[in-house]
Amino acid sequence: MLTIDGHCDLLSSLLEKGLESFNDNNEQISRERWHLGGPDLLVTAIYVSQKYLPQQKEAKALQMAGIFWKLVANKEFVPVLFREDLVSKGKKALLAIEGGEPISTKEDLFAFYRLGVRMLSLTWNYQNHLATGCLESYPGGLTQKAKEIIPTAEKLGMILDVSHLSQESFWQLLEITTNPIVASHSNAAGLYQHPRNLTDQQLGAIAKRGGVIGVNFCPEFLSEKTQKTVLKQIIYITKTIGSSHVGIGSDFLGISESVDDLEHLGKWLSLDKELKNAGFNERERENILGGNFQRVFDQVLKSTV
Repeated sequence: MLTIDGHCDLLSSLLEKGLESFNDNNEQISRERWHLGGPDLLVTAIYVSQKYLPQQKEAKALQMAGIFWKLVANKEFVPVLFREDLVSKGKKALLAIEGGEPISTKEDLFAFYRLGVRMLSLTWNYQNHLATGCLESYPGGLTQKAKEIIPTAEKLGMILDVSHLSQESFWQLLEITTNPIVASHSNAAGLYQHPRNLTDQQLGAIAKRGGVIGVNFCPEFLSEKTQKTVLKQIIYITKTIGSSHVGIGSDFLGISESVDDLEHLGKWLSLDKELKNAGFNERERENILGGNFQRVFDQVLKSTV
């Protein structure tokens, strides 16, 4: 069974700080930390910062795709493009887009798919040409453009990520999709109220679809800045929808502060011991630490056969 982190911002960090920062053990993610205590597979997001919008959205997205493939060329990890890649040896990475600003047409979607993108979230907190984000003051929803693009994404075998969507956008996306969906880095609002956290109804809908919620380490989405609070989120979601729909989406390098005892990727695997102490059995721990995400990836990704 793979261990999987459903979301990190390694690529945008390397874009800003340079590839050499991958060697810096002061960063939340570094080569050494990943190999010493990190998961088998990282979902690495192309996130175009607000400061680059709108003029540079395509250029910066392409740069981050280039960084991903540069790391592949340097044999830092194996790219996960098809379900067979999930069983390849060594560290692995799946390329995602966080915020659909670089995608304006179906042709853009095909292009990014060919560049290796296998997960897509439509927006980042705010309104764009595809959807309304969770921090807007109005419910909004999906745009006509999104309703045209989403079915194509499903047919291609892209995993759809509902983190950052407004509730109306969330429910409208469910109406026009059939595959399992993920909230790659989100927490439960029933335990801590925040616009980025999901209601029990949303958790239930994701579970009913066979999807996964990746618990986020961002202190802003937790009641306290402690590892125990992360465990409380895992326990709450498990009690609400079952352990088969819980994962980990640390959001490392996308968060400025970190949780005590989970400060960096080198401590990621320490969650296994904490889950055991909290009463989770071996099968449950394997699923939470990656098996559940692996199930969705295996179901949605295309096969090479």
